[in-house]
Amino acid sequence: MRASLVTAPGTPEPVRVASVADPSPQPHWVNVRLHHAALNRLDVVQLAARTPDDTGAIFGSDGAGTVEALGSGLSPGPAMSPGDEVVILPSLFWGPSPAAPGPSYEILGSPTNGTHAEIVCVPAANLYPKPRHLSWPEAAALPMATLTAWRALVTRGRLAEHECVVVGAASSGVGSAAIQIAVAHGARVVAVTSSEERAAHALKLGASVAIDRRHREFPEQLRRATDGADLALDPTGALWQAFVDVLRPGGRLVVVGKVGAAQAQLGVQSVYWKQVDVLGSTMGSPRDFAALITHLSTHQWAPSLDSVFPLSAVQDAYARLDSPLRAGKVVLDVREHS
Repeated sequence: MRASLVTAPGTPEPVRVASVADPSPQPHWVNVRLHHAALNRLDVVQLAARTPDDTGAIFGSDGAGTVEALGSGLSPGPAMSPGDEVVILPSLFWGPSPAAPGPSYEILGSPTNGTHAEIVCVPAANLYPKPRHLSWPEAAALPMATLTAWRALVTRGRLAEHECVVVGAASSGVGSAAIQIAVAHGARVVAVTSSEERAAHALKLGASVAIDRRHREFPEQLRRATDGADLALDPTGALWQAFVDVLRPGGRLVVVGKVGAAQAQLGVQSVYWKQVDVLGSTMGSPRDFAALITHLSTHQWAPSLDSVFPLSAVQDAYARLDSPLRAGKVVLDVREHS
C-alpha cells in the first residue's frame, strides 16, 4: 500500500509518500481500505515534535472506507463484513468509564499507525457504519473534530435548546462542528472568528452573529451579541477571560485546546462570583461517538469541508491546514496516486 510516512527529524519534508507492506490484522482487529482521511492540528503538533523513533510512522486519526479483512476471533456482522462502509472512531482503548479515558487510552495515529494510507488496521470495536447521507470526504472529516465538539457541548457542556452558545475559533474543524451541533439542538450561536471570510463561513453554517476577535472593541461587541451566554467553547486557550466575562451566572465554559495559548489567564473572582463551571474536554468516548452518529443520521447535516487533496499532495494539504484562508476540514483522497 501507499502511505504518508514520517521522516527523520531535520529532513526538509516532514512526510513522504512511499509504498509499504499492507498491515496484517491481529486478533479482533480489522483492516479497512480507506477512501478518504483527514488532517488535524494534532498531526501538525506531532510532526513538529517527532523524534528518530517516529521515522516511518503513519500519522492520521480520521478516516472512512470499506472493511477488507478480519483478524482472528471475529465473525462477519454489522460494520464488520467485507465491503461494509465504515467510519473509524479514533479513540483507542478508552476504558470502562464514560467520565474520562483510562490509562491505556491513545488516539489513532501515534503510536498505532493511522489513516494517512490506503489501509489502516484498527480494533473492531472502533468501527461504526458510515452515515448514508455523508459523502466519503465528509465521513472522513467527521471523527476527531466533530466528536471533540460533541463531547464538549453535549456531554460536558450540557447543551440545551434555546441557549446562547459562544464558539471560539469558529472556522476550525472543531468550531465549525460546534456551530452545527448547537444549531441542530435549537441554540443560538455567537461565533468568534479572525477574518471577514471566516465570519462569512460561520454565518453560512448557522451562527446568528460572527465577531472578529481582532477588533479593538471585541469584548464590548461580544457582550452586546450575547447578553448573557449560557455556554462557551474555547478551542484556543486564549479566550477564557473574554468568554467567562459574557457568561450568565451559572454559565459553563468548556475548553478543548491550546492553539492560541498554552496557558490561560482567568480572574478567580469572575469564576466564583458568578458560580461558573470551567470544564475540560477532549475527544470522546465510544458512547459519545454512538450518540453523535445517531444525531447526524437524524438531523442530516455534514462536516464542513475546506479542501480535498490526493495522498501524493500531502505536503500541500499540511500547508493548507495552516492557511489563514482555510475554513473547515482538510481531507486526503488516499485512493489517488498522482
